[in-house]
Amino acid sequence: MDWHNLMSTLATQATDLELLQLQTAVEHLLMQPSRMIAIRQQLHVGQTVQYLDVRDNRMHAAKVIEFKPDQLMVHASHDAKYKWIRYAAVALDPSAKAAQSQPKEVLPRREDFVVGDTVSFEGRDLIRKFGKISRINQKTASIVCEDGHEWRVSFALLQRVMNV
Repeated sequence: MDWHNLMSTLATQATDLELLQLQTAVEHLLMQPSRMIAIRQQLHVGQTVQYLDVRDNRMHAAKVIEFKPDQLMVHASHDAKYKWIRYAAVALDPSAKAAQSQPKEVLPRREDFVVGDTVSFEGRDLIRKFGKISRINQKTASIVCEDGHEWRVSFALLQRVMNV
């Protein structure tokens, strides 16, 4: 796509209202959960990524620190600052997904848990929840979270939490 011609055309022919409508449409596309989840699935804590810093319109290297549903925290190497950035700002290498040669991680099984264990899991909204196992079912564990809500979660999605 010829971005220069597109921008020139928009700058000379589009009204301010049309530009605002275009901006709103693009924001809506960028905030689609399916897009953010697709990017999030290719990232992990400690991974080094390239991201677009919108303040200086440059790509910078950073290390992934933490995730939220709509953004992630990185530690930028160029200024040593922690920043919350949008998932869309991360430049993903298309060949990186195929080239990942990390060993398969062994998923937790039913036998790894007992009633009363403190566990955590990441919900569909990508928010980490904590609770205690109240019941062991055939394929899931019933978890009572700190906020009182009860969830049935597959054993493969659970992580044991150590009390210190």
